[in-house]
Order: sequence, then C-alpha cells, then structure tokens
Amino acid sequence: MNTAEFRTQAGNVFTIEVDDFGEEINVTRASKRVGYIALRLTEGDLPTMPDSYHITDLALSECKGEGVGRRCLQLHKEIFESPITAGPEDGSRPQDGSYLIDDGPGFIAKMRSEGLVCSTNDNASYYDRYDE
Repeated sequence: MNTAEFRTQAGNVFTIEVDDFGEEINVTRASKRVGYIALRLTEGDLPTMPDSYHITDLALSECKGEGVGRRCLQLHKEIFESPITAGPEDGSRPQDGSYLIDDGPGFIAKMRSEGLVCSTNDNASYYDRYDE
C-alpha cells in the first residue's frame, strides 16, 4: 500500500492510498472514506503496447474541486509509470461500465488536457515521449 497526505489550498488534509496492484485508490479525510477511483489493469504487448490502467469507477464527489482527483492520478503515475485511460466523454456507454457521468466527463477532459489520462487508442504513444 502506498500512502500520501495531500493538503489542499483551502487547508483540508486528505490521505490517498493506492493499493499494491494499482487497481484502487482510496481517499480519506479524518479517517472517513470520502472517495475512490477503481481501475482495471490491462496488460500490454510490449514493446509496442505498454500495460495500462483503465478507470472503471470514479467516485470523488465528496472532495471535488480541491485537486484531490488530480493528485490521485499523479500519485498513481508516479508509482506505476503506466498510462491511465478512461471511458469516452461523448455520453456513450461502453460495455465495460467505464462510462462517465455527472462531473466525470469534465474531470477526465481536464486530466486528458494535462496529460494525466490518455485516450484508449494512444497508449503506445505514451512511452514514445520518453524515448527521445
């Protein structure tokens, strides 16, 4: 288990725990669970396609707008050094259940613009940036 403390600009302190497999990120505040991100590991076919983690459940509504979700994804990438993908932002409902609802589409769009989340078809290009 990898654990980090995160202090928001407003001074709120959250504890972020990433399990050893990278498939669950739990967020607590004052020992109470206030959110989580569930991910599914997809094994790649190296050297062309790396392993990646696909967000299957995004439940951070109790801590939204404080940067906690961003820090969760940053921490996951620091630990596992693998691409993170998410469902489409177009309102479709993939069979794997990874569709985005409520604030999810906006959050994922922002994380994609910051490079923390890849689209599912560009996993291979994730590592190309580091080969230069």
